[in-house]
Amino acid sequence: MAGLPAPIDGFDDEHVAEVLPLHREPDASLEAHGTEMDSDIAADWNLWSEQIGRALLPILRSVVESTPTVTSAMIGTADGFNLCSLGLDEHDVTRVSAMTSSLLSLADAVTDVVDKADDHPLDLVSLAHGSYATVVLAVRHLIVGQLLIWLTGDASMKTLIESQALDVATSVRMLLGDD
Repeated sequence: MAGLPAPIDGFDDEHVAEVLPLHREPDASLEAHGTEMDSDIAADWNLWSEQIGRALLPILRSVVESTPTVTSAMIGTADGFNLCSLGLDEHDVTRVSAMTSSLLSLADAVTDVVDKADDHPLDLVSLAHGSYATVVLAVRHLIVGQLLIWLTGDASMKTLIESQALDVATSVRMLLGDD
């Protein structure tokens, strides 16, 4: 084999590459933390996601109607797909859903550096941007695995927005809890 470096001891030069398992046993730190989806729902996700989105929409509508300071709301999957939303332009929904998923993942990774504990993943991220505040809340142990709640509203009412996100989470758990 021209152009290749000298053989490495123990390397079979009949092969171009060898695959070596990095983890021979499952890594306990990679536990699902209530994020796994029911297999029947996963098998027919296109059908289920539309129905679940329709079932969740009244929960969001209730929050937006009862809290005028909430300007937009969304419930999406942990991997960045929108299930239902209010107050967002149609072309922004896909972007916001994907960014919400990334935001929670990045924030969780940052907190892992500080906390070093694998047993409790991040639940809530709160952002202030100008006169607005955004709250992202993870809801786990659902028949659909994990969902993310995204609420944006008046920054002066951030505590109320966080409280509303927790109320939405309770309603989502009542509807989709895996117990």
